[in-house]
Parts: sequence; C-alpha cells; structure tokens
Amino acid sequence: MEQTQRKAAFPDIFKYSFGGLGVQMTSTLVMSYLTFFYTDIFGVSSMAVAGLMLASRFIDAVTDPIMGMISDHTRSSFGRYRPWLMFAAPVLGVIVFLLFSAPNLSPTMKLVYVYVVYISYSLASTAVNIPYYALTPVLSDDFYQRTVIIAWKSAMTQTGKFFVTVLALPLVNLFGSGAQGWAAYGALIGVLLTVSYWIAAWGSKPYDTMNLKIKKERVNFKSEIRLLVKNKPLLMLVIAYSTDMIANATLGAANMYFFKYVLHREDLVAVVGFALTATGIISIPLIPLISKKFGKKQTYWFTSLLSIIPLALMWIKPHSSDWMLIAWMAVLGLISSVPSALGWAMLPDCVDYAEWKYGIRGNGLVSSAFTFCNKMGSALGGFFTSFLLGLVGFVANQEQTEIVLGAILFLRFGVPILGYIASVISMSFYELTDTRYAEILSELNEKRGVAQK
Repeated sequence: MEQTQRKAAFPDIFKYSFGGLGVQMTSTLVMSYLTFFYTDIFGVSSMAVAGLMLASRFIDAVTDPIMGMISDHTRSSFGRYRPWLMFAAPVLGVIVFLLFSAPNLSPTMKLVYVYVVYISYSLASTAVNIPYYALTPVLSDDFYQRTVIIAWKSAMTQTGKFFVTVLALPLVNLFGSGAQGWAAYGALIGVLLTVSYWIAAWGSKPYDTMNLKIKKERVNFKSEIRLLVKNKPLLMLVIAYSTDMIANATLGAANMYFFKYVLHREDLVAVVGFALTATGIISIPLIPLISKKFGKKQTYWFTSLLSIIPLALMWIKPHSSDWMLIAWMAVLGLISSVPSALGWAMLPDCVDYAEWKYGIRGNGLVSSAFTFCNKMGSALGGFFTSFLLGLVGFVANQEQTEIVLGAILFLRFGVPILGYIASVISMSFYELTDTRYAEILSELNEKRGVAQK
C-alpha cells in the first residue's frame, strides 16, 4: 500500500521542542557548575572529580548503544520511545536534586556519594535523552521540516541554557546560598525537566504509535552495530559534534574559575551569560534559512571555524573592559549556537543513510551516538578542567599562582579553540551533502513505497 510522506503539525513540533528545555537545563547545570560545586561547595578534590568524570564515560560507552537498541525495540501501548520520557524523566529529576546536594559526610563517604549519584545521573539521562532524540525522524520524513523541528528544539535549548547560565547564581543566593541554595536550585531544575519531557511525550503521541499485534522484531546486535561503526557520515558528524561539545564543556567548566580567580568578578557571570545565550536564541530561527541556502555541511563548517575568532581575541586580552568581554561573548553565542543545533538536524539524515545502506532503521541506536557525545563532551570538559587545575596546584577559595591562572585561561579559551579546529577538520570529510542526501532519500522512498510531493 502506498504511503504518504509523514509531516508533523506545528502544535506537536512546539510541544516536542520542550524536551530540549529539559535536556539543556540539565546538561548546562552539570557542565557549568558541577565541577565548581564539588570543589568549592562540597569540598571534593579536583583530582577526585577528574577521576569521576572519566570513569563514568567508560560505563556510557557500553550503556548508551544498549539503550539505543532497547528503545528501538520497545513495544508498548504508549509507543516505542515515549514511555521512556514519561517514566524515566521523574527519576532523572530526583537524581539532579541529589547531584547538587551536599550531605554532611566524611571525606571517604563524600567520594562514594558523588560516584554513586553521578553515575546514576549518567544512566538516567541515557534512559531519557536517547529516546527523546530518536523521536525527531519519527515526527517527520521531510528533509526541510526536520531542520525546522531541530530549530524549535534548539530555541528551547537556548532558553534552558539561559535559565541556568543567567539565573543559577541569583536563584541559589535567593534560596539561601551555599549548600542549601544549590540543593533548592537542583530540586527546581528536577521538577522543570520532568515537566518538559512530559510535554515532549504529549507532542509526539500522534506519531510514536505501534501495532502490538505485529510480531516483535528480533534484535541482531551484529547487524545493528554496523549502523554506528560503518556509517561514515555518522562517524564524521560524531567526531565534529564531540569536539564542539568538548570545546563548549571545557569553556563552561572553567567559566566560574575564570570569573572568580582571574577577573575577581563573579558579579559578571550572569551578565556575560545573558549575552552568550541571548544572541544564541536570536540565531536559532535563522538556521533553517541559512542551511537551506548554503547546505547543512557548509553551514556547520563555517560557523565552527568562525567560533574560533572571538575565543582567540579573548585569550589574547582576557582583562578587557567589561563591555568588550560582553560583546565578544555575544558574538561567540551568536555563531557557536549554530553548529550545536545543526548537528542534531543532520543526525536524522544519517539515520536515513543507514536505512538506505543496510536496510535497518535504528533511530535510538544512532541517537545514542550523539547522546554519548553530549555526555562525553560534558565529562571531558569537567575532566580536563579538574585534572589540569589539580596538576598545577589549584586550591579552592584562595589566591592562585600565575601557573594556575594561566591554566584557567588555557581551559577557558585554548581548549575550546582546539576543539573547534578538530570539528572543522572532521566536517571536511562529511560526504552527505544536501544534494547527495536528496538522491539517497529518493531511492529510499521508492523502497518504502512513499508517495513524493
């Protein structure tokens, strides 16, 4: 029977985009403040935090692709991917609260606590985020509409980033500051992210459906793993996105140290954060138009390259005037938000490529590669920051040596520059241009029996 090309209604796209709010509030909170919270509030050493960030990624390397396959083969009356958003999101919300709680424990038990809670956070975010991102190609088969869906999701991610970057410290102080303030703020984020994922599940309800009478597909691990290891466009995109994430995560993890110890201006954190996120929100609606005109690959490549310029200028002159610092961070937010969003719009194309080449559609499995990148980038940002600061003799809450201050500047600007350079190189080998993708999609739709419009 001939099928028609699936397109999502705008109200459903809008509701689905709320998941981006939950994703970004959580990831920005962890990426920007967790390392600082553990060293300066909870009293855990920098080296211990570095070890925690690294150890958790070995677990993710195994659990993320497994979760991708589990979600791809989930069968329920709620759908394939939606149940994970509905039932795992509250668990993630509780864990985020625990992540920013500082119970009165011995030094040894503090280490046990942060390891257990952080690894639990990593597993819970896997259970929610992989199914969430797998829903994008479920909502629409249309190449252009997928970019629109991602643009709306990205607008929500920038909103989530704004809520954390700009409002975290003021709200922590409002809630009592110190350990008490951070715990209350963690609880607030936990509630908001849960509601966000529930709205996303509501929006995807008309599309994530299944006939339970159809025989369940058998899982073939060897065949499905090819969707990851032999999918060259996906591998190049994963490398580019991973290095972008490492750049952003290291910048975020070193941010509080930069303002507290280099500039002695913690009051600027919210102002600069506003400049960074506000311009990012402005650029998001332009992504579908720019990528349609120049192509996704070219847009990703150029914006990654241009992101290096404001970082280099701030590294050369970190003690610029307040307005100059704000201006350059605004420029960085305007440019760097594009590849961060566009990577997710390119991911469904890699899903279609895998189906065209291998005859297997693994939305969840392919999405697991990106969620792993997200967590890997966040963790490596925290690891690099904690490890290097511990290596050069950082001690919390005191004046730092010149070596430590130089390390903070390198982490805040140098590592992000290296990350964007790596992204530019990797994206140069991404061969799934818009023209090539259109050819593949045409062949794929013929196999599916989809009517073209």
